[in-house]
Amino acid sequence: MSSVPCRVCLLGAESTGKTTLAAALATTYDTLWNPEYGRVYTEVGRERGARWQSWEFAHIARVHCWYEDFLAGFAQRVLFCDTDAFTTAVFHEAYLGSPASGFADLAARRCDLYLVCGLDVPFTHDGLRELEQQRQWMHDRLIEHARESGSPWLLLEGSPDKRLAAARSAVDALLVSS
Repeated sequence: MSSVPCRVCLLGAESTGKTTLAAALATTYDTLWNPEYGRVYTEVGRERGARWQSWEFAHIARVHCWYEDFLAGFAQRVLFCDTDAFTTAVFHEAYLGSPASGFADLAARRCDLYLVCGLDVPFTHDGLRELEQQRQWMHDRLIEHARESGSPWLLLEGSPDKRLAAARSAVDALLVSS
């Protein structure tokens, strides 16, 4: 068995259950998960209502990937990642209307398995989320990213319990094959 953990990335548009599922999977497998740094940055690192700047997305991608790599050194067999730098690039495009630059190498990183959270859950406003109208566009981009990655991927839909069971099956298969 390799000492390098498998990396499982949860993808999805806003309010699709990525964080909840990442935490549940980490608990199930007694390991770690990398929280979405973009959310932390938005909550505490920027002025409310300020216009997003391109450099902020590059910063978010760099810190998120650095922390992912750090946690990989402590994870047990598998590390669950609540989003990735590609998703940060998609947010850049959604907010600024242009493709991201300055972190293409990070956006190109691949995980061992992608779990894409479907849009079959209602959008929940939480004071930070604001891209409800772009959910389908983001979802389509993230599905395309998972498909083109060359890694196995799975679309998760249904109740939280159904999503967790399907995710566990996919993770179990990954761990058996690694």
